[in-house]
Amino acid sequence: MRGLFAPFRFLSVSGQPNTEFWLTQCIILASTVLGVYLASFAGFEIAVDFDRYQSTSDVYNLERSLEAEFVDNIEKVETWITDYPEGPMTWHAANLAPRERHKLDDMVWETMRYSQRTFEVDPAIITGVRRFYSDIEAQMTIMFMQQNANGMAKHALENMQEIVATARADVLPLLQSEIQRLDGELAKMTD
Repeated sequence: MRGLFAPFRFLSVSGQPNTEFWLTQCIILASTVLGVYLASFAGFEIAVDFDRYQSTSDVYNLERSLEAEFVDNIEKVETWITDYPEGPMTWHAANLAPRERHKLDDMVWETMRYSQRTFEVDPAIITGVRRFYSDIEAQMTIMFMQQNANGMAKHALENMQEIVATARADVLPLLQSEIQRLDGELAKMTD
């Protein structure tokens, strides 16, 4: 039996086995491994929570900016519809530069093309805003192509009114409810 443990003689002190020392060393080693594992797990959890918070915060700010621009554009189109009977030639006379005078603000919408968080926004919101912009632009093109206030221009104005009404009734409440939901999520994350 002695020959079997001969290679482990270095584990003993003065020929006597030092089991307390080695047991303590094993416990320290196990504690270190467990501590490193738990610390890395906690660090990973914190990193995931931080990434989730940052992503939610980015989408929230993106949607807030989009909401401000979208509301401004809806009000701008409503003003154009209201003002048209008083000054139709501002839309039709080429020398009054109608395309430069009647433009929608689209800085946020255009910037969203390059944001990594755009596709984290609800698809119904993106689709609704995209349709608003494209439909209004189509009606504006019809208005610009007319030489005077004719039936096509009036029909384009009616279409613009329908587009704005749909945006106010469907898209804007959806966007605002999504912003409120994200605000609630952010509040929960910071508590």
